Amino acid sequence: MPESSVQPGQLCCVAVLKWWYRVIIHRVINDQEVEVFYPDYGNLEIVQKSWLRFLKWCYLKLPAQAIPCSLAWAKPVEGTWSKAATLLFKKLCGSKLLVGIIDEYVNGVLHLFLCDTSTEEDVYFHCVLSNGGCADICGENIPSQGFKELNPSALYLQPSGKQENAELVEPDL
Repeated sequence: MPESSVQPGQLCCVAVLKWWYRVIIHRVINDQEVEVFYPDYGNLEIVQKSWLRFLKWCYLKLPAQAIPCSLAWAKPVEGTWSKAATLLFKKLCGSKLLVGIIDEYVNGVLHLFLCDTSTEEDVYFHCVLSNGGCADICGENIPSQGFKELNPSALYLQPSGKQENAELVEPDL
């Protein structure tokens, strides 16, 4: 991609280990690297500018597959999620299949309970976080402070009543 096209908000693709992924340039780090958002997975990653390519037109129109989500009935103890809470959450996720139980979909955010059913007794994430002193159970879905800033999906995905109608949108920069 020419340097003039490497700008925040640019939809393109990147090759990672011989696979191509749709990405949106989130920010330019330096002359060699950019941080990209994967609209089909919901994560951020730093990649080399040289790995970026223009995306074929037919792939530009596909709806994003990532959905902004929040853990239902849980809020951080001190306003924002601590490193300990984040590490515990990542440990719980591991590389296993989880069950997601939808509580509600409000303002473009899916609030769900996550449960690990791979053991004899089901393990609910909000309970483990609460028992570990990392979360308070609140019995309602309260958006985390700074959710929009921490969630790049909010910049690039237009909330809609139906996920299949979600579209990529330009960020306000």
